[in-house]
Formats: sequence, C-alpha cells, structure tokens
Amino acid sequence: MSMKRPLFLMAVAVSLFVGDSARASYNYTTSLSILSVTNGGTFVNGTTGAQASLGGTTLFLENVARAGLFVPGGNTVNIGDVGVSTSTLAPNSNTFTVNYQDVFVLTNFPAGGTGPGTNATQTLTVTGRLILAGVNTGDGTVFNFYNPPTSGSFVLGGVTYVGSADNFGNPTINGAPGNLGGTIFTNFTAIPEPASFVMLGLGVGGIGLLGFRKARAPA
Repeated sequence: MSMKRPLFLMAVAVSLFVGDSARASYNYTTSLSILSVTNGGTFVNGTTGAQASLGGTTLFLENVARAGLFVPGGNTVNIGDVGVSTSTLAPNSNTFTVNYQDVFVLTNFPAGGTGPGTNATQTLTVTGRLILAGVNTGDGTVFNFYNPPTSGSFVLGGVTYVGSADNFGNPTINGAPGNLGGTIFTNFTAIPEPASFVMLGLGVGGIGLLGFRKARAPA
C-alpha cells in the first residue's frame, strides 16, 4: 500500500504535465510523380499520382493523405500506394526501371489550439527507383530503392520530427497494391508553460515528502 500512493501521485504529476500536449498531432499528404522510365517505357503524371508503362505492363503510383497522427509518438507511414498490372503472357515479360519523386507535405498543429507549439508546414522530397523485373501474368518481381539521404530530422512548430524512408510493401502483380513507406518519430521541443512546471514540482515534491515522512516515522 505504501508504494501505491507515491506512484499514484507521480502519475498525477505526469498527467498534469502532458495533459494538453498529448492532444497535439500532425497530418501529411504526398504527391508522386515519375521522372523517367528506362527501356523505352512511357509515363504520365496526374493530380492523383502517376503511371508508367512498357509493353503490357503498367506501374501505378497513387498519392495518399493521413490525418490525426498523435504527438509524441512513433508511426509507420504510407507515403504512396504502388500497383502493378500486366497482360503480358509468358514466356514474354517486361523489365524496366521507374525513377520517381515523392513530395511529402507535413503539417503540425495543436488540436483545438490547446497543444504546444504552433501550426506549421514542412515540405520534404523523397526520390527513388522502382525496378520491375520479368513481369508477366504468371511471374515478376518489384524492387524499390530510396536515394540518399533516406533519413533526417527537423523542428516544426515546437515539435521535433525524426523520419526515414525505410520500408516497402511489395505489390501483388494483378492483385493488391503495395506501398512506399517510412517511419516518423515525434517529441516536443517547446518549453512547457510555467504553470506546468509548478504542478509537476508539486507532484514530485509530494512524493519526496511522503518518502521523508516514512523514513522518520519509526523515531
């Protein structure tokens, strides 16, 4: 019983410290475009994404948007959907490389105006290449390689963002799409209001007093 009360007071102190800040969040949108295609392939860029074709095979890149990702925390993020369709029959196949860029627009904001920091937007650009190898209706492989730099950090609206383009979900040919992906970790860099420090100090001070009283009790 003697341990539960200090832990309870510590939990109260921490909750007072992060109460409003826990509601801060960020949104992001992506805009994919194709820069070039090898082996004589063609491509078209549009408002919702892009596509590249060679022979009977087409690669689709689709923009994505996500909202309500909480700060602080870590998230695996989808930065673009990738699909592949083909009508090429074996033993024929299509092999080509698609060089692309993904413009990632991230917006930080304190939900309801109560969180720390300010509304702010940062634009980042990720580039890479998708390699389609030996694609036909019965076979084929899709590889993705991000161009360096693939990671970085910045401060936006009182929040530190650490991100990396570090994963890829393979699409199923003539089936479910895959995705370009990464991870984003966030934490606050804004200095809490003085009232928050006072309440945190009261909570920790209360815990210290309990420990002192317990140590002196036997006397």
